Amino acid sequence: MKRIDRSVEFLDLITACHAFVAASSRVVPGMRDRQLSSDEKAIIRENCARVRATLDWIETAVDTGKVDVDGELARLLQGE
Repeated sequence: MKRIDRSVEFLDLITACHAFVAASSRVVPGMRDRQLSSDEKAIIRENCARVRATLDWIETAVDTGKVDVDGELARLLQGE
């Protein structure tokens, strides 16, 4: 039997990704026929940019082992 040895960080990251996908899969279909205001659209777009930046950071960490956050990414993740 193949032994699965996973770190807590690995499992936490997989859980976070799964939770995001699961929540999005529940919420987005409920937006059918919903008209968002300009402010609502802007907020969603800002959050999508944060998600994309976070995904890029995760992929970089997985590919290179570098987990440092540069200043621009830090500001984006903090919503600045």
